[in-house]
Amino acid sequence: MRIFAAIFSIIITTVFTWVLNTPLGGLPAFGKLLEPVNGFWANAEAVDKDFSKVFEIRGFNSSGEVWFDDRLVPHIKAENDADLYYIQGYVHASFRLWQMDMQTRAAAGRVSEVVGEKTLKYDQEQRRKGMVYGAEQSLKMMLEDERTREALRSYTEGVNAYINSLSPRDYPLEYKLMGFAPEEWKEINTALLLMYMADDLTGGVNDIEYTRLRTVLSEEEIDFFFPDKNIGSTPVIPVGTDHGFSDDFIGKEIYSDEKKSFPTYNKLYPVGEREDGKGSNNWVLSANKTKSKYPILCNDPHLSLNLPAIWYEVQLTAPGINTYGVSLPGAPGVVIGFNDSISWGFTNNYRDVKDYYAIDKVDKKHYLFEGKEIAFEKRVEVIKVKGGADVLDTVNFTIHGPVIYDENFPLEGMDKPLAMQWMAHRPSNELLSLYKLNRAKNYAEYTAAIQLFTCPAQNFVFADSRGDIAMWGQGQFVDKWKGQGKYIMDGSDSSTLWGEDIKMSDNPKVLNPKQDYLASANQTVTDDKYPYWYNGDFTEYRAWRINEVLEAMKEATVEDMFSLQADEYDILAEGAAPILLKSIDEKYANDEYVKLLKSWDYKYSKDSKAATVFRLWWRSFYLILWKKTKIGTVSGGIYPLPERTIDLLQATDTVFFNDVKTIANLSYLTAKDSLDKLMAKDGIEWYKVKNTTLKHLARLDAFSISALQNGGWGSTVNAMKGNHGPSWRMVVEMKQIPEAYGIYPGGQSGNPGSKYYDYYVDKWTEEQYNKLSFISKGHVAEHMKYKWTFKPEGK
Repeated sequence: MRIFAAIFSIIITTVFTWVLNTPLGGLPAFGKLLEPVNGFWANAEAVDKDFSKVFEIRGFNSSGEVWFDDRLVPHIKAENDADLYYIQGYVHASFRLWQMDMQTRAAAGRVSEVVGEKTLKYDQEQRRKGMVYGAEQSLKMMLEDERTREALRSYTEGVNAYINSLSPRDYPLEYKLMGFAPEEWKEINTALLLMYMADDLTGGVNDIEYTRLRTVLSEEEIDFFFPDKNIGSTPVIPVGTDHGFSDDFIGKEIYSDEKKSFPTYNKLYPVGEREDGKGSNNWVLSANKTKSKYPILCNDPHLSLNLPAIWYEVQLTAPGINTYGVSLPGAPGVVIGFNDSISWGFTNNYRDVKDYYAIDKVDKKHYLFEGKEIAFEKRVEVIKVKGGADVLDTVNFTIHGPVIYDENFPLEGMDKPLAMQWMAHRPSNELLSLYKLNRAKNYAEYTAAIQLFTCPAQNFVFADSRGDIAMWGQGQFVDKWKGQGKYIMDGSDSSTLWGEDIKMSDNPKVLNPKQDYLASANQTVTDDKYPYWYNGDFTEYRAWRINEVLEAMKEATVEDMFSLQADEYDILAEGAAPILLKSIDEKYANDEYVKLLKSWDYKYSKDSKAATVFRLWWRSFYLILWKKTKIGTVSGGIYPLPERTIDLLQATDTVFFNDVKTIANLSYLTAKDSLDKLMAKDGIEWYKVKNTTLKHLARLDAFSISALQNGGWGSTVNAMKGNHGPSWRMVVEMKQIPEAYGIYPGGQSGNPGSKYYDYYVDKWTEEQYNKLSFISKGHVAEHMKYKWTFKPEGK
């Protein structure tokens, strides 16, 4: 009996050990997490001890050093560019290797290799978007330029030097849990990372949705409900700016209505609520508006809230460069930041640079264009699947770009294959733009740098120590005929082809405006004086609020900028709440929720209960309101923006919409039911309902942080949502030695076992800032704690 028990014990132990050390389905290998020698604790950084190191590097050119301050921010100093970027690559990999690996796998459509079949559709879509194709085109251009070729080569060597120094015991924790090992870093990985950002920022367009709406609306009606430029916009480039064109200059002539053709759809996806708040803010004040009499520049890009954080803080110093800011782990240089002379920041421009074409397919090998049969260029994609067989997918390329949707990867309701033309497929060298921007000393050099930045298009804000301030709506755009690309176009007609590129010098811009400030928040870019036609997905509420506050400011301070970045006032609520309250039946007037809304200050404060009442009521009202119109009868369509909705409600009240009062009461009852359930469960304080979460990239709850106690919403300046928000808040006062502040949600380390993994989260949640320790000539190096020294082998 004892022998049987012993054998049973051995079997159970063996099975248990196998289960703990083998990833099963979506579950990680928890035994590797708990194993005391090689598991979780092996990855904890011993930063409370002496973290200083000396590295002897074969092939290293001279010498370099990295001083880490008390927040583990590296201040990298080298004697030349090659060594500078080598060290940056080594440092990035030291703290963010798994993140770098997974983000570039995601861009390339290679997640299934390490996750399994559940991500197969995602990988297939990435391949069909032409993500790898676009990265390959850009890499060719990067390698043609001596500066970016050297930066890429050196950065890649630095990453691989770190990878080659690792034993399996040293692998970042996620590799152990997911059961795979780091692979060699390649130059294409950096191009893929930049492509990943282009997809995030320019991937969403409404061509398909607008085309579906044409089944019930005329073009004139669509233009009425979905204007190309939002009514009442305070554009990025201020109204009245002289764009430098003669009075009789116009863009491309309007395309003939007789030649337009649009696909039709049958079964379609259900409509969903439009996203808001997915964007960014930046602004700059001239010296005339600040107390210090120096310009102040601010930026807070709104991106996905992940752990490890998107950004990595760094200072880079070598001959010709001394720049500080945030970098993307996986790419050399600083993306948003400042140097001794200038500061800069981005918001997404949202002009449409992606168009869809309906393809007349003749057979498996050919399609029609101008009556002729044209052969597809075929690219066979091999998708490796963990635990399964390889999946082969052939992507057909046309003169417009890759066919993303066809019978092998269908879009519901599609009657023809759809090809996609996208600016991100073109060769470009954004890395060179950042290289030059990091080294720019004045407005002229800033301008020369950003004109190399083609996709994703951005609103570039600028300030320098001389007192200049500026804004450019920068990217590579095409001279389109009016309406081109707003709907799916006929891919067999040459008249639908993209036209000539707009000259970079013709992009909208302004230098030192009379109003003494500039601001962008993803709103309409220009007024009607700009002669080129364009469309996009622009929103206005944040811009209206920022411009309103900045216009009233005098003797502004950095503290005022902190307050504005944290501003939670909602102009949407200011317009919508009175409409809801005016329409509510008298029998509900004394309800607790109605009384809360009546006394609300229109601020999404973290503890506000009224904010929750409004959000749930407005969401229900908005959806029911449009559902009862012709627009709501179209599955897979899109609803007008809240900005346009409020315009129509205020202008026409019940004239346009059928029975607003009934809808307001019906939507209140729907919201009330949800509020009652929330109240019974955990309360209706706004932060509890919103549940802002920093989600680990592998969706591991143990390494994520949820229920952060912060306010804001997508329509407020502090555009804090459940999974989206300010990814890097930066304020720079352009003194002779810039005085700068910044914060992001996370920490410098990507290792969940490090105290620096979530080091900034509490401060970021509480809307506090770190003072950035910019080391300049004659500037004392503050708070330096650890030192890494790099030198040639044998010296």
